Amino acid sequence: MQIETRIQVSDVPEEGLFLNFTELSKLIPEVDEFVKIGTTQGRLEIHKSGNDIEIHGWVKSLVYLCCDRCLTSFPKEVETSFFYFLQPKSDFGSDLSPDHQLSSDEIEVYWYEDGEIRGEELFREQILLQLPMRILCNEECKGLCPGCGADLNKTQCQCPEQEEQGPFAILKQLKMSG
Repeated sequence: MQIETRIQVSDVPEEGLFLNFTELSKLIPEVDEFVKIGTTQGRLEIHKSGNDIEIHGWVKSLVYLCCDRCLTSFPKEVETSFFYFLQPKSDFGSDLSPDHQLSSDEIEVYWYEDGEIRGEELFREQILLQLPMRILCNEECKGLCPGCGADLNKTQCQCPEQEEQGPFAILKQLKMSG
């Protein structure tokens, strides 16, 4: 069982480094109050050529999400394999400002700094990339009533019936003469 996910590039042997991780959820920073990372395991296969690093990885995690419609928390399992090509930050030159235009070669490359690979960041990124843009507990979720806040999946709305409002509602009051 490997706990530390930070790897020194200088410690990667010529034949490569093969690491298995369990209990990663304790090392991966929380995302926000709507996404909680639970039981997580992963694997990294790291190969070095000079200062260049190739990483083949795999991660499996139980993630607790909050439904966008009804705000119910529910578990979702995510699993993916991934590949990274890393170079030292110094190889990118001094211009890593937000205005820097990436070249086509730079787009496919990630960087590491201080001679260290931060495995927990790679795992966290891959977990987040597996999450849907719109998080729903199920496709038929009815959500919350905008008036009383009732969970429409579990109970009926308690709002009193309201007369229809709108620009033409006044026309209902007109009487037709024959």
